[in-house]
Amino acid sequence: MKVSYLQQLKAIAWWEFKRFFKWKQELFSIALLVVIFAVSAGWGAITQIFSDEYQGAIFYQEGKPQAWEFKAPKDLTLRSAGTMEVEKWQTQLPEDLDTLIVITPELTAKVWVKKSQSWQQELRSELQEQLQTLRIQQLSLTPEERTVINEKPDITFAIEESEDASIDDASDASATMLLMVIMVGVFTGFGLMMMSITAEKQQRVTEQLLTIVTPTQWMDGKIIGITLHSIKSMTFIGLMILGVSMVIAAFSEDGGSGLDWGVGTTLLSIIFVVLGTVLINAMLAGFSATIDDPNHSSRSTVMLVPLLPVFLSFSVIGEPDSTIATVMSIIPISSFAMMPARLLQTDVAVWEWLLSLVLLAAFVYWMRSVAGRLFAMGIQYYGKEPGWKEIWRAVAGK
Repeated sequence: MKVSYLQQLKAIAWWEFKRFFKWKQELFSIALLVVIFAVSAGWGAITQIFSDEYQGAIFYQEGKPQAWEFKAPKDLTLRSAGTMEVEKWQTQLPEDLDTLIVITPELTAKVWVKKSQSWQQELRSELQEQLQTLRIQQLSLTPEERTVINEKPDITFAIEESEDASIDDASDASATMLLMVIMVGVFTGFGLMMMSITAEKQQRVTEQLLTIVTPTQWMDGKIIGITLHSIKSMTFIGLMILGVSMVIAAFSEDGGSGLDWGVGTTLLSIIFVVLGTVLINAMLAGFSATIDDPNHSSRSTVMLVPLLPVFLSFSVIGEPDSTIATVMSIIPISSFAMMPARLLQTDVAVWEWLLSLVLLAAFVYWMRSVAGRLFAMGIQYYGKEPGWKEIWRAVAGK
């Protein structure tokens, strides 16, 4: 009997998963992920390939100063101009020329351009800096005076932020990313679960199915199937975040990605997240069973309640040892999000996460039976919805 139950449960879960699994969409998502990784990793090279190159000409009115030559910005290529060309180009620049630079005897510069563009700001800065340096070199200064002018004053920074603060920043970033991944999983379950159950109720499909399976068994299969979709979505987003963080690490000065993941913490967090996803989908299944038409039911907004603990978890990031964070990491309705976030930010006592895990597992087991009772009650109401009194009686098992 047990084997038969598990086989039927597997069949229902697999059918529910395949129902919303579209190969073309999945392949497109994977291809999109690969493209994002490739573009992120090669963005520097891409910008170099497509960066604009500008052409210019430079003219020294009294000849080029000895041992000095203007070094143009990297996007600007300069060639020398003659007197006749300058007189002509001051009126109108040729098509193949973007700028004309004339260095005066007073070591100032006159620049002609076709139109104002952002690259000209860098050109202005380079001209000012290099001409100012040349002016100083031509002054009759003593070596000591020249040293004072050329040397920049020493600036010493006293950094209060210690290495521990950098670790805290990485932990906070890890917790934030994890909560974002959890939100993706919750929203995935929200959409698919409501669509699945309400559509079947309106089409009266479940009446025939319940002749061979129990309401609890049918709901268990649905919860597992939708949970697999939630896990798939979370894995996809998690890999995307991981890829982006690796790209950030490759280009950052300290080589840090901003994420802090230990093996033990990661495994424990996965357990909490998976159990929490099952819990949320069980709650969503129960709510959906009490809704007749999601387009006209006011109860559709009630299904957003399971999202509240995840949103609240964002507010206590950075304060993992606060009372509210500790309490939220124990209560099953929020522990699946808050406990992993705390594990990434601080040292959590073994008894705390162990108690939280036991309570979460027990609440999951109770909630899936509640979902089965709500479903059994909900299919008896066609064209109307059960009242809150009937819902409460089903939740209490009366």
